[in-house]
Amino acid sequence: MNPNIIISLVAPCLNEEKNVELLASRFLVASETADVLTEIIFIDDGSTDLTWERIGQLCLRYPGRIIPIRHSKNRGIPQGWISGVDAAKGELICLIDSDLQNPPEAVFEMFEALNKHNADLVRGVRKPVMAQSRLRVIMSRVLNFVLNFVFEMKSKDNKSGFILGKSDEIKRIVYHSGHYCHYQTFIGVAAHSRGVKSIEIETPFEDRRNGISFLSGRSLKTIKEALKDIPEAQAEFGSRFRKREIYEGL
Repeated sequence: MNPNIIISLVAPCLNEEKNVELLASRFLVASETADVLTEIIFIDDGSTDLTWERIGQLCLRYPGRIIPIRHSKNRGIPQGWISGVDAAKGELICLIDSDLQNPPEAVFEMFEALNKHNADLVRGVRKPVMAQSRLRVIMSRVLNFVLNFVFEMKSKDNKSGFILGKSDEIKRIVYHSGHYCHYQTFIGVAAHSRGVKSIEIETPFEDRRNGISFLSGRSLKTIKEALKDIPEAQAEFGSRFRKREIYEGL
């Protein structure tokens, strides 16, 4: 850990050639305004476009501020997080998608909230700027309800992966032992189960302007896969049903 770096921004990328430059410039400008020393760790997760070349150009433009990591093949968001946090030197780590749906400027609102409430972790609750698909909203709310019920939580947005927290705490919740289709769905569950002092604040959630989301055309399938992951998460993190089995076995 480098005591001079306060926030390490960990940003996995898959075919984000049109977004990484804007993400970097917006975040670094905001960090200068907030007077907070930062770094950005871009993890190219098997991109087939010019994402890696764009990251290389950013390394030259912002020497010492951009840390490039490349996966030779796509390994998924959770493995991107792990590669990123392993390289992070900041006191705090922020997980963010590279598609600019979570505005990088909001990281510093989360930073202020973390300090104000003396928390270990802040999660950005997505507040859509534009109207969302009704089906997508319903599916997201159903999944959030199920996760809250099964894992005895009160999260407003379990599915949000926009998180800022103390370096050690982020590593504790990113590392996992289970085999999941979508571990990113359970990042809040992991924090809750490990007793991390967390708060939630609303942050803007914008429509993707460039590139194609990996969820495009498969939102329903992804929700089904996440629901199928629940038994794996129950085994790793516990739940009301697992506790009931334990009590009944005594």
